Amino acid sequence: MNDKKKKLSRMVTWTVAVFATVFAVTAAVMWLVYFPTTAGSSWNVLGAVLKAGWPIFVIDLVLCIGVYFGYKLYLDRKK
Repeated sequence: MNDKKKKLSRMVTWTVAVFATVFAVTAAVMWLVYFPTTAGSSWNVLGAVLKAGWPIFVIDLVLCIGVYFGYKLYLDRKK
C-alpha cells in the first residue's frame, strides 16, 4: 500500500511538471508573437495570450488529469 502511494505521488509530481512546462512554453511563444502586435500595456498582451492559448491549456489540463486517473486505475487493478 505504501508503494502505491509513493508511485501515485510521483505521478502527481510528473503531471504537474508536464502541465507547467507546456503552459510556460506555450505562453512564452505566444507572448513573442503577440507582444509586437498588441497595443497597450503588458497586461493587454497577457490577456491576448491567454485568450488565444486557452484551448491548448485546457487540452493539456485534460490530458494530464486523464493520465493521472488512468495511472491510478492501473495501480488499483494491479494490486
